[in-house]
This record gives sequence, C-alpha cells and structure tokens, in this order.
Amino acid sequence: MNMSTQHSPTVTHNLSNFIEEQMVACTNQTDRSANAKVFLDNNFPLTNGSHADVSSYVIYYTHLLAFMEDGSQCGLQNPCQFVALTGHKSDPTSVVLKNNDTHVEICFDRNGNIGQTDAANIDDIQVALPIKNLPTPYKHWVSLLQTNRVPTKGNGKAFTAKDGSDYAINQSHK
Repeated sequence: MNMSTQHSPTVTHNLSNFIEEQMVACTNQTDRSANAKVFLDNNFPLTNGSHADVSSYVIYYTHLLAFMEDGSQCGLQNPCQFVALTGHKSDPTSVVLKNNDTHVEICFDRNGNIGQTDAANIDDIQVALPIKNLPTPYKHWVSLLQTNRVPTKGNGKAFTAKDGSDYAINQSHK
C-alpha cells in the first residue's frame, strides 16, 4: 500500500470491509484483539516486529516508539503516520495514527476490560472513517475491540498534535 497517497478510495473501502468482517466474524475477544493488531501491522507497520509484540508505546520528541516484550524498540515505518495523542508523552492515554483520510485511535487503559489483559494495555482501537460527499467533514467512529460500543458519528474528539498544537479529527490534516 502506498502510504504517501493523500486520497485513496481503496483504503477507505478496504478499512470498511475489514471492520465489517471484524464485527461479524470475531465473537471471541482474543480473536478480535489479534485481528485488530494485524490491521495495525497492515496499515501502520513497525520498522521491526509486530504490534502484537508491543508492551508499551511512548512518544519520543515527535515520534511514536513501540517497546517490545523482549526489550527492543522501534518506530513506525512511516513516522508521519503518527499525528496526535492524549495524555503525557511517556504514558499516553491514546495515540492517533493517520493513513490517507482515515484516523485510527489506539486507546490505552491498564484497568479496562480489555486493556488489563493486553501486554500494551490497549483497551480499544477506534477507526474514524471519512464520510464522503458531505459539505462539511464528517467521521463515523467504529470500535474494533469493544463489542458493546455502538458506532458513533460526529467530530467531537480533540487531541494534542505531535508538535504540541491542538489537533481535531474533523479538520483536514495533510
């Protein structure tokens, strides 16, 4: 997949298909988590290893670093895909990745239902799919991990960009 492409209907279509298949096929939380990390590997690959082997994520200056269970660390193959976070750089509450027009928020909660059993404390992975052909930007949020979370629509999420400025998902970021 060409990560430098700014607008690709194929990416949104592939993400929509993945999410639909994920919601229907995976009733087991372990399968959902494994499939969600494959999704991350396919769309936001690390320079070494897999998101499945990550024990924590931190922000180092403006880069997302993944610390592996074996003590090694790496970043994203395309560092520009990391765009924002919530929380502190050394212990983020969430990180936001962007691939073309699609944002993905990885939410961490070591006390959450899913996060307490995940090595990296990932409690949810939410995908903001762009809704095309509307006069204003609009996102449809879908959870890959939480079966009890209803997909939401709207633009109410705000983050801190990797440069420290405000970052709102509803804005057009290049």
